[in-house]
Amino acid sequence: MPLSFGFGIALRFSDALTVSLDVYRTQWSKYILEDSSGGRISPITGKLTSESHVANTTQVRLGAEYLFILTNTVIPIRGGLFYDPEPADNHPDDFWGITLGTGVSIKNAVLDIAYQYRQGNNVGNQALTSIPGSEADVFQHLIIASMIYHF
Repeated sequence: MPLSFGFGIALRFSDALTVSLDVYRTQWSKYILEDSSGGRISPITGKLTSESHVANTTQVRLGAEYLFILTNTVIPIRGGLFYDPEPADNHPDDFWGITLGTGVSIKNAVLDIAYQYRQGNNVGNQALTSIPGSEADVFQHLIIASMIYHF
């Protein structure tokens, strides 16, 4: 995998409100496979690196959480926005998204649920389209749930 690095910050304005921001960079331009004969290939395009023009990507995420703190229960409300480009030949495919989540914490049990909507217009990543050189509009919906019990 290529070198990736990031920086993030979270500000806790009160016991109930936290806001966070992070920026994450991946050096896809240096993601190269070398075969036994010395040929250097971009795993993103499947082409020789001399024929590929894969740029690095920078992800940006902004989120907030507000806690409703009750006597024996905590109920979080979470939301966020993000820019999540994917590597592709010539220029990254731009994806944007929004997240929403909530949960409940009662004594030793924590139940969480989150929703993510992610969209990319006119993206042509080889992993997303089955016809080389084609483009597509992508609309992704994801729901994740978890339960944790602390012993």
